[in-house]
Amino acid sequence: MEKFMSYILMVLIAGFFTAIVLYAAQVFFPVATNTCWEKYSTPYTIDKNMSDPKVVAEQNAIDKKVQECNTTYESVKNEQDRYKLILVGAINVLVLLIIIFFRLSTIGLGLAFGVLLCSIIATAQFFESSSKIALVIVVVEFILCMFLAAKFLKKDDEEKETKTNKSKTTKKK
Repeated sequence: MEKFMSYILMVLIAGFFTAIVLYAAQVFFPVATNTCWEKYSTPYTIDKNMSDPKVVAEQNAIDKKVQECNTTYESVKNEQDRYKLILVGAINVLVLLIIIFFRLSTIGLGLAFGVLLCSIIATAQFFESSSKIALVIVVVEFILCMFLAAKFLKKDDEEKETKTNKSKTTKKK
């Protein structure tokens, strides 16, 4: 039952860590909603004569303004997404380094799973940002996760070997 509860604790820690980090990224780098169409469009009236060149020219001017506004919005959104991805990656690298240099436990494993989950979600969510810095950070996260996994597996093998040696010693007596 104790092992089951430790797994539940790991899942909870991973979930809360992921939620906190992603929410922090949204809080520190908020992006307003795209209001370009509402800003530049006029209420549609059925009375408009779309064959009138003046009406068509007005509509084309509005469409051009909306397109320019959308382009600006997408540019700002992608820049903010880059910052979000870099922030999430930096936090994840910091947490992985802390886990590596301190004793690995249930909390550490929960945080490690949280880092993995958070990295996957952030990368998928902010994929269009195309940040080279974020790519480097994600690669560093991957290397640190592999190091952490190797450390965990080595520790697990040592524990199994110790248990085996103890059981052999006990049987000899």
